[in-house]
Amino acid sequence: MKISVIMTTYNGEKYLEQQIISILNQTLKPTQFVVCDDGSTDNTIAILEKYKQQQQLDYIVNSNRLGLIDNFKKAVSLATTDNCIALSDQDDEWIPDKLEKSAALLTTIDSTQYPCMVYTDLLFVDENENILNNSFRNELGQDKYEHNLQTLLFGNFVNGCTVLMNPALSKLFADIPNNVRLNHDGWMALAAFTFGKGVNIDEPLVRYRKHNSNLSIAAGTKPRNRYISTIYQLIDAIKGKDSFLEPQFETVKRFYNKYASEMPAEKKQYFEAFLKLEGKSYIYKKIAFRKIINEFKR
Repeated sequence: MKISVIMTTYNGEKYLEQQIISILNQTLKPTQFVVCDDGSTDNTIAILEKYKQQQQLDYIVNSNRLGLIDNFKKAVSLATTDNCIALSDQDDEWIPDKLEKSAALLTTIDSTQYPCMVYTDLLFVDENENILNNSFRNELGQDKYEHNLQTLLFGNFVNGCTVLMNPALSKLFADIPNNVRLNHDGWMALAAFTFGKGVNIDEPLVRYRKHNSNLSIAAGTKPRNRYISTIYQLIDAIKGKDSFLEPQFETVKRFYNKYASEMPAEKKQYFEAFLKLEGKSYIYKKIAFRKIINEFKR
């Protein structure tokens, strides 16, 4: 299997070299390593140049800031045609056999006929490498239920930095809206689970770092106890500020509007049933959420 590792960077000097080394030290070596920088002003370019001079990666610097999603879209477009693609953030660290284990599983499900992805769990660590949770899935409660399209509609459980995708899925990357609420992770997960296969490796193969510059997790925040989160959601709903499932509704609706005519009938019904919940009361949506989770409870 030929694999292109695709990384995006922006002012990532603090952890970048550690991540590059973890990719270069994989037990299964990538055949291509491409980085797309979004106009860094720190030492990021110097670090990339160091490894380019060693002929271990190639990089380009955008002339104008593109933002997270469009930068990833550009980076993916630079990959060698027909390579499988592994997405990488600039501030994680890959476990040495991440690519090997992901490729082995992808080989068993891969098909040129439909989109496929393999994704993994993550080891949740802080800035000083202290382990916050041995499973990021457990941190979010995503280890309690089966991962399928029905549960995915209620909340994305795929982290893009863990993904290895086949060419059929990567060809859909250019279709991602540049301002979609669930970012490229959620959109590509919907594509895989709607039109092909998404399979989880129930093992942490990425050290996922919590720090101030992380685009998805701020270092100063503590993950809320899930029961406390429910109380806060209920209080917001009472105040007329119900935002429960709001990012999901927006993303799922945009995905449905784009691909509805191509969806298998059964999958289309799942989308339509979920979208009917939009505008319902917080309690109604919460009951629907719990019903789905309990239906596919592990």
